[in-house]
Amino acid sequence: MKKRLGAFYVFGFLACVLFLQGCSEFTEYRFWQVYSMTEPVASSSKVFKDDNISVRFWLDEKKIHFQLKNLTDGPININWAKASFINIDGASHPLANSSSIFTDKRNDPDPSELGAGEVVTDFIAPVDNVKKLEEWTWYVYPMFNLKDERAYENRGKTLGVNLPIQANEKWKVYAFRFKVTSVIPSLQHAH
Repeated sequence: MKKRLGAFYVFGFLACVLFLQGCSEFTEYRFWQVYSMTEPVASSSKVFKDDNISVRFWLDEKKIHFQLKNLTDGPININWAKASFINIDGASHPLANSSSIFTDKRNDPDPSELGAGEVVTDFIAPVDNVKKLEEWTWYVYPMFNLKDERAYENRGKTLGVNLPIQANEKWKVYAFRFKVTSVIPSLQHAH
């Protein structure tokens, strides 16, 4: 009897945890998107590697997230002030990263330096999508409409980021582009 009661409590606890975890992920968006990298290489996993860097991207409604590793024997530098977000119309816009997005530096972010072998996990968002609502309150607008049926029109659209990186004392602008390959109704939509 004690074993059954213990199993019942464990099952009840796990059910509560799963329910609460599911509730915490409700979103105001009715759709989510699947992306594929189209430049500098085609990659459905959104991974790129050359002699200087390896980088993996993942995108959500509002930001482009990435994990970048310095593959050189010396430091590399990212010039955030010259980096740009490329909108679906091809226009270039300033971008902010995690250290500048909710500050007055979002229009002029400081450069980043990564030592040999160092890894950074960060994100970027178009500065135009970041609004200060009041003191200590900021809002980041989504990159696409994901609230109504017009979200299906996002399929095939491309956005990206131009990332100037100095490695081995030479500057190179990495042009990463991401295409919306699928638009899927969200099961986590809060009604």
